Amino acid sequence: MKLFSFGKEKKQEGFVFQIDDVFALKGDGVVVTGRVTEGVIRQGERAVCVPGAGTSFLCAIERMEQPDPRHQGQFLHPKEARADGPCGGHYALMIPGRDKSDFRSGDRLVPAGSVPLDDFAERIGISEKKPE
Repeated sequence: MKLFSFGKEKKQEGFVFQIDDVFALKGDGVVVTGRVTEGVIRQGERAVCVPGAGTSFLCAIERMEQPDPRHQGQFLHPKEARADGPCGGHYALMIPGRDKSDFRSGDRLVPAGSVPLDDFAERIGISEKKPE
C-alpha cells in the first residue's frame, strides 16, 4: 500500500465496456451497444477494442446515447458513460471509421494505453499472444 507520493503522479482512470450488439450506420461507422462494467468513458476518448478472437485495434468514441430512465422511448446524449450510471450502465457508443464486422458481441473496449493488452487479455481469459 502506498502511503506517500513524492512527485506528480497522474492517476489513469480506466474503463471496461462489454459489447452486446453492433449496428452499421449509413455512411461511415458503427454503433456498439453494451454496458460499462468498470469506470467511466468520456465522449471523444480513444479506446482499444480487445476482441474475443483476432487482433486488437484503436477506435474513437464519437457520441454516446442511453435510454432516458424518466421517459420511456426517449434517449439522452451524455458526455460520459459510467458503470454506476442509470439503466445499469447500458449505453450505445458511436464509433466512426469502422465496419460492423470489426466488432462482435463479447468484445471489450478499454482505454487506449491504460493497460498492456496482454495483461488485460490474461485477466479476462483471452490469449492475445501470436504463435511463434
